Amino acid sequence: MQRIMPVAFTFMLAVMLPSHALAAGLFNYLEFKASRLESIPKWVEVLGRVKAEWPQLEDCAKRASACVNRPQKDWRDAMLRWKSQGVNKRVLDDVNRFFNAYTYITDSKLLGMSDYWQTPTQFLARSGDCEDYSIAKFFTLKALGFSPDNLRIVVVHDAVRDIAHAVLAVKMDGEEYILDNLTTTPLAARFVFQYTPYYAVNETYRWVFVKSSP
Repeated sequence: MQRIMPVAFTFMLAVMLPSHALAAGLFNYLEFKASRLESIPKWVEVLGRVKAEWPQLEDCAKRASACVNRPQKDWRDAMLRWKSQGVNKRVLDDVNRFFNAYTYITDSKLLGMSDYWQTPTQFLARSGDCEDYSIAKFFTLKALGFSPDNLRIVVVHDAVRDIAHAVLAVKMDGEEYILDNLTTTPLAARFVFQYTPYYAVNETYRWVFVKSSP
């Protein structure tokens, strides 16, 4: 996947902001939240496609006959189990494990493209790469009653593999958990040290990050 906002630009943006605009947050970085999503065009574009496609998945969740393939039926069966459990950490574990069972496939191998963000419908049908796992988990958790204000997709630099990566961050019970296609169990962000956040998004806001002073 591609890094859309350079670190240097993020730093300059933070320097230009009033101090009250920054708050300590994810991975011990300072965060700045803005309501304009235009700087993340791939996210804006996928939001439009999700809006068009999601009603079919909603129908699938209600009626098995509305599911168009076996993966959607499996997703529906899982949704019924998860809904009975409520909004809790166990559901985070189960959702993360369900989607992580899909085989990782790069955009170039799957689609012949360098970077394409898929909808949950597309991911269920053919799998995908890191941001596709995160998008599918984002909208599934939202459908299960998790507040979208507590969900955000985070694009990071993975220091271990020296590549860009994407994860889903979920706030719950005073913790921010990281749902990652590389780990079976969501981990509290305070125990995750290999990621440098570039930016984060949900349906309403975007965040940029600056390393806090020691």
